[in-house]
Order: sequence, then C-alpha cells, then structure tokens
Amino acid sequence: MKIVIADGFHEADYIISLFNTRHNDLVVLNEDEYVCEYLSLKNDIPGMRGKATRRTDLREAGAENCDLFISLSEDDYKNYVACKMAKLTMNAKRCIATVINPKNVALSRELGIDMAMSSSYLLGERIKNLTSVENLVNSLSIENEHIFIDEIMIKEGLTVTGKTLAEINISDLGSVASIIRNDNALIPNGQMTLQEGDKVLIVTTAENRNKVISIFQRKRK
Repeated sequence: MKIVIADGFHEADYIISLFNTRHNDLVVLNEDEYVCEYLSLKNDIPGMRGKATRRTDLREAGAENCDLFISLSEDDYKNYVACKMAKLTMNAKRCIATVINPKNVALSRELGIDMAMSSSYLLGERIKNLTSVENLVNSLSIENEHIFIDEIMIKEGLTVTGKTLAEINISDLGSVASIIRNDNALIPNGQMTLQEGDKVLIVTTAENRNKVISIFQRKRK
C-alpha cells in the first residue's frame, strides 16, 4: 500500500511506526526541513521537504494514485486543502485529515474528506457512550463503522496479562496491529507477551468487536 504522510511531527512518527512494514510504501512530505529529515532517517523511508497544498510537491512526493493520504497539520484549513488537492488532482484513493476544532469534523466529512479525526471529538463521543470508566476503550471506525480500531489498556489482574499473543489467539476475530509499550510502538508477533501498562491496538469488525474487547478485559477469578 502506498501511503503519503504530510506534515505533523510526533503524530507522523507514530503513524509511520504503525504502517512501516515491507507491505507498505511510505513517503514523508513536510514543510519543516529538520522534521522531514528526522522522520526520513529514523524510519528509513523517503522524505521530501515541500507543501502538501502545492500540486507539484504532491506529485514529486508520490501522492499520485496513492492508496492513503494523511494530512497532520495543526491548521484545519491546510489539512482540508491538502486532502482535496490529493483527492482531486492526484487521484488519492483515501484521504484522512486531523482537525484541531472538533466542530470541523462533521464539516470536513461533508466537504468530501474520507475521514476527519479530532482527539477532542473522539474523546467526547467515547464519554457520551461510556457505561463505566473502567471499561473505557479508545476507538475509531472506518468504512462506515464496519471496521474498528480499538486501543485497549492492559491492566493488572486481567487474564491476558503475562500471556503471549499466540496463547490469546484472536485470529478468527481480528488482529493485533501494534503494541504501545513505554511510548514505543512495537510490531507484534505470536511470541510477544503482554505486560501491564501495554496499550494494544486491535483491528476488528463490528460484529466481532465486543467479543475481542471482552477477551482483553476479562479479569482473573
């Protein structure tokens, strides 16, 4: 999958760590020369200094016909313009933008952005649907809520704590995309053991989501 990540710093670094596998072709496009060089060298991927709102820079960065275009600027309008440029002039298949103002989430979607995300908006939606603080699970949905990405905190006293992913085995229900441990994103394998404090990112479908959450939040008797 061809992915272009425009602007951002720590957010871009985190997203790169999730998608940086041999199956994906990643490119960084950033106006800041230092950030661009840092992200490129650290993650061993191509980087280009340029503007995501400029057609020539988008083309040079490889945005043409890309599978996924992600804009992470702190300027909501700039993210919107970058995504529209990538979609309309570069034929990007899917565009995602972050927004600072949660009120702009719905507006961005109405204006044609495939997905607009705001941490404040996501938090508000989670709190509205919260049944208990203990069961809070951060999540976002894609493809009209058919596919979910959930972030589950591994706590003391859970049955999965201390077990390997092979022992837990949710292959029939979903997959573990990454494990965040001590602020580092780890690419999981079957022999990796879950530790207290880990944040597990799980991709699953709407019909299997509750089953997966139940497995990872089950307490020892």
